[in-house]
Amino acid sequence: MCPIQHKSVAKAVVAIPTANRPELLALALEKLSQARNKPEVHIYVDSVPESRLREIEVVRDLYLPEAFLFHAAPHVPAPSGSWNILNAIKSAATYSENVYLVEEDILVFPYFFEYHESQTAPASCGRRHPDSRWIYRDLYCNPGSCLRRPLLDALIPHINDDYFHDMKLYCEMNFLPWDVSNLDDWLIRRVMRKNQMKCVYPDKPVCAHIGYRGYGVFDIYQNHEIDLEKRIERARELVLKEPPQRETWARDWEPYLP
Repeated sequence: MCPIQHKSVAKAVVAIPTANRPELLALALEKLSQARNKPEVHIYVDSVPESRLREIEVVRDLYLPEAFLFHAAPHVPAPSGSWNILNAIKSAATYSENVYLVEEDILVFPYFFEYHESQTAPASCGRRHPDSRWIYRDLYCNPGSCLRRPLLDALIPHINDDYFHDMKLYCEMNFLPWDVSNLDDWLIRRVMRKNQMKCVYPDKPVCAHIGYRGYGVFDIYQNHEIDLEKRIERARELVLKEPPQRETWARDWEPYLP
């Protein structure tokens, strides 16, 4: 990850992996700016065209100008942005003991950091996945999480080129059989399982997941002829209320209800 700006060393860092959804990133940064006890924020931009990077810079300047930007060089392809997510964690961990992972489609509640600061487990998660049959009680769940040093030290050695070149083979060679997924969150779960680590969840969510399947389903997002500010406002209309077409949204989409 190449920093676009110089940055300082911090006790805790918020890592925000982002790529092609500057409209959602704007909403995420807006909520972060309103959160109490917010630490330093690093925005990790995946390998994207220059035009997209410029839009992300505009969003940063408008909604959280103190955040630091990093831009990834071209890298081996990996599904669902997992390369950028895991390398954002890896980079942020070199500057802090705790890494908050807040993806571009996560809206934190004002007391988000206060909850995580009160926890000491290797990982604390911002909310439980609504499908408890899919995410078991003691397993890590990505959105709005905090990864602490014991987990970071166990995880970082696995964030390497061998993993990204063949995720399935790498997991088969390094972990017990667990044929579910090889994406970023499942790598973290495998590491925690191997090291007998548990995560904790709040009684009530401290963040909301506003992402959805099929990012291009709404033309407003991909239509670059429309002004960025108008696209952000359209995104605000769509994601801050129950979506009209539920089948197009991720099964763990949630309304923003702090």
